[in-house]
Amino acid sequence: MQSLSLCISSAMTGSGKTIFTSALINLLMNRGYSVSSGKVGPDYIDPTYTRSLTNQNVFNYDTWAMHKNTIDNLLIESLRGVDIQIIEGVMGLFDGTSNQESSTANFVKKYNIPVLLIIDATSQSQTLAAICKGLIEYDPDVNIIGVVLNKISSERHFSLIDEELKKNNINVIGYLPLNQDLIFPRRHLGLHLANQIDEYKALINKATSVIFDNIQIDQILSLAKPLEKIIPNKINQSPINLGQRIAIAKDEAFSFIYDHTLYQWQNEGRELSLFSPLRNESPKKNCTGIFLPGGYPELYCEKLSNNKIFIGSMKDAQRDKKTIYGECGGYMVMGESIINEKNEEFKMLGFLDLITSFHKRKLSLGYRKVISNNKCEYLNENLVYTGHEYHYSTIIKEEGNSLFEALVENGGASKYGLIKGNILGSFIHLIDKYKK
Repeated sequence: MQSLSLCISSAMTGSGKTIFTSALINLLMNRGYSVSSGKVGPDYIDPTYTRSLTNQNVFNYDTWAMHKNTIDNLLIESLRGVDIQIIEGVMGLFDGTSNQESSTANFVKKYNIPVLLIIDATSQSQTLAAICKGLIEYDPDVNIIGVVLNKISSERHFSLIDEELKKNNINVIGYLPLNQDLIFPRRHLGLHLANQIDEYKALINKATSVIFDNIQIDQILSLAKPLEKIIPNKINQSPINLGQRIAIAKDEAFSFIYDHTLYQWQNEGRELSLFSPLRNESPKKNCTGIFLPGGYPELYCEKLSNNKIFIGSMKDAQRDKKTIYGECGGYMVMGESIINEKNEEFKMLGFLDLITSFHKRKLSLGYRKVISNNKCEYLNENLVYTGHEYHYSTIIKEEGNSLFEALVENGGASKYGLIKGNILGSFIHLIDKYKK
């Protein structure tokens, strides 16, 4: 049987996509189906939920930032050997950059993937029929197979909405009752990571039971579709060159790592190893490059500042001319210091003339398209790099040679990051690259 695909989307952020997607995957796996998952757009957090269930890569599919060849190959890999792939959309169905280029709708249209809508019914009843009808008719090229109503307060509440939806020939596949136990906790960058939620498995199992009781699972499976044939292409190389042996920081402070980046490095034959700065670990001594990804270092400033083994080993790597690259939180740690939310300042690695503050907060959010601002072996001056910026920390001091120069169509700054010999980084999470 050909592998099936289905996308879970909604009218807006916060409608319950993540918990529904996770519980649906859990239920299907409990029934004996092999399942993989994906996420539309630039998101590190939501994939932690489905990855913890499937124990497989959860690739991000980004029609703004990724070359089509990259998405094609990731889809092929994700569908390999599974019965169904469940993909979680980003924000609302049509939300994204100009002309909906980065939207869930744009992605599902390119691959003709059916969409199941999760609709938040809080403080509404029959009006939801108008909202659903508008979503369904707004773009006929988006194949919406039905709706699931979330946060239903009573049987009477569901009956009112269901009656109106059926009058308008809208397929109601079920509902989820209002239950405070089925809401994931949030913080400044969105949901908590799955492994940081106490009793996460119990919460998912509870949500799975609710779906079993209230959702027509067989109908969902009957309406999912196999992808049209995708011709595999040469896999695009990772945007950053860190040599043959790459040591990657990974723990609660450094957790924002795209699965597609690791997959690309592995396909290039790179040797990958992990270490935890929070646990005072060192990168492998024989590594050629070190990657400090984004995450939440601003929440662990004091501990990182006091982890002498980690700091000493990083300074040894600097002296040995290892390539050290940091993104967002990793970039902050490569600076002189970080100021936490209490306005306390803690020394960091001191590789770059950079001071950042989580006390003075300002949201920086958006896609970035940049070119290398320096001729160096790590970045190709003939390539355009795509990425995403999402942080609340602000720059107090940033002095030296910038790593990237923004293209004209970018929002935000004109230059990003710093480079100092073998040390380089920025607040941009790199996603892909293409020729100018």
